[in-house]
Amino acid sequence: MIKILGIGIWVCLVTLGTGYAVANMAAGQPAGPEPGPTYFEGLDYKKTDTIAVPIIAENAIQGYVLARFVYTIDGKTAASLAVPPDPIILDQAFKSVYAVTNFDFKNPERYDLPALLASLKDDVNAKYGKPVVEDMMVDQFDFLPKNQLGGEVLKTQ
Repeated sequence: MIKILGIGIWVCLVTLGTGYAVANMAAGQPAGPEPGPTYFEGLDYKKTDTIAVPIIAENAIQGYVLARFVYTIDGKTAASLAVPPDPIILDQAFKSVYAVTNFDFKNPERYDLPALLASLKDDVNAKYGKPVVEDMMVDQFDFLPKNQLGGEVLKTQ
């Protein structure tokens, strides 16, 4: 009976000693490099309101561009800003689209969206004086010709 009790105590001591030794060895080794944050970690996706930009050519409104954008911004940065980026993005987008002069409405070609998005991102970050907007994306970008708009046309006499 005493032998069995002695063996039990001996097994407990060996188990505790082994656990203690392994814990000390693991604590002494430097941990592997911590993985850096991924691109999307900490970023918030924000969607702007839709803007309608009139396209004027030949001294008349030819139609409207409807545009809505999505941008990514660091959550901590967004919380610290006094003015959110939305009005600045929409202002710059309106100015950029409104200023287009070489758009052929009879033979429409692709609009240079990558250049527009890069310009918006650069303009917004320049206004803040630091990188605030991480990325810009298009949520909606449509051209509606004036003759396809619904509603009644009022004629004045």
